[in-house]
Amino acid sequence: MARPPSPNTVNFLRILSDPQRMILLAAGEGNISRGFENVLSLYQHAHNEGFRPDMELSSLGIISETTNNPNLDQSPRDKVKETVREE
Repeated sequence: MARPPSPNTVNFLRILSDPQRMILLAAGEGNISRGFENVLSLYQHAHNEGFRPDMELSSLGIISETTNNPNLDQSPRDKVKETVREE
């Protein structure tokens, strides 16, 4: 049985799903540790701007795409490329 979470935790082990791994790899340009640090920095910025965990992500004013894309023939990245090309 795992220990309960503590603010004094130094190391923690998590099993990442494939989408979570993809996000951290993308955020760190192939380096999961760097990706984790970048995600923490993004949250710090959002928190400084007033975002709190109980708020909807839509309050950040960004479009949320998941890596569990139901449209397998087109990734979120391709959609962005198409939007840029159309302008």
